[in-house]
Amino acid sequence: MEDEVENIFENYLNNIKEKLPDWLTDDKEELEGVLGELEDHLRNKAEELSDIGTPTPQSARLAIAHLGSPSSIAKEYKKRGTPYIYITKELWPVYKKVLYIVFPILAAITTFSILFNLFTGNFEEAANYIQYYTSFASAFLIITAIFVVLSMEGYFPEDFKSRKEHQTEEKLRQKGKQIGLPISPKTGEQLKPFVKPIEKFIGGAISMVIAMILITQLIPGFFSAMEYEFRIILLLFGVLILLDSITTIIRGLLGNTRVLIHQNIQGITIVLKILAVPLCVILILNPYLFPVGYWEGTNFIASDIPELIISSFSITMIVLTVILIASIAENVYEIIKLQKYKV
Repeated sequence: MEDEVENIFENYLNNIKEKLPDWLTDDKEELEGVLGELEDHLRNKAEELSDIGTPTPQSARLAIAHLGSPSSIAKEYKKRGTPYIYITKELWPVYKKVLYIVFPILAAITTFSILFNLFTGNFEEAANYIQYYTSFASAFLIITAIFVVLSMEGYFPEDFKSRKEHQTEEKLRQKGKQIGLPISPKTGEQLKPFVKPIEKFIGGAISMVIAMILITQLIPGFFSAMEYEFRIILLLFGVLILLDSITTIIRGLLGNTRVLIHQNIQGITIVLKILAVPLCVILILNPYLFPVGYWEGTNFIASDIPELIISSFSITMIVLTVILIASIAENVYEIIKLQKYKV
């Protein structure tokens, strides 16, 4: 009888284990703790329901019926997130971060594709906006579906981190204490560093290289084939990008100190972006300024812009202008968010 009871318990716990979410089964310590707690509760209930004071096959089955089916128990562990628009609040910041990473990459690929097709004379392919819209919509739907499924399974952001990453975060927390990062009033935990100096240095250096190319316009046979007005606009863009790259490097040098200066620099960045908007509007209203042509040896030969492609230039610049304005809103948000770092 004792072996039969043990088999009943073992089979029940194994069935639960098979239906538990992956984030739990991947953590052996937490899994053992959960199964151990369920087993203790099961045995105590079986003893309580037994006529002889020890678990019997009948009392074991009654105890199982009292606890519920393996599916219902596993379902409870999938509810650990806080519901929020189909994606849990815990995963929502990660979801937005993934979108912020993927969409700019898609935008860059799309812009490069359009320019490449224009320079090579594939005007119909460059104007194929359905293809571009489909790529953005597909990326959005796939990413959203993945995060909805992860939310339904009860995943938290920390479930995707390795033990080494957790150790790295702990080191960052210790470093945060040393530099005096404040405690969040919402979570009670130490706020994360708001600047990663290495990223600022790399980003600033890349922007500075792009700015110098636009300002000097030294590429032989390329810039000389462009309209004078377009070269002036590129020069102005280059100056704005150069100033922005300098402020980016300064933020890297400041690190996670002098919050007020960081906020002032964000304000300067907003002004630079606002100054870029009129340049974008000029290009929207004057799409014929864009260079279109083909390469002949080392020279870029300009040609007339087909009517089909003029609207494509305008639409592309409208999209880029909207992205620019959205980034201004993000800078304003960053200024507000930095307030909580003031101590």
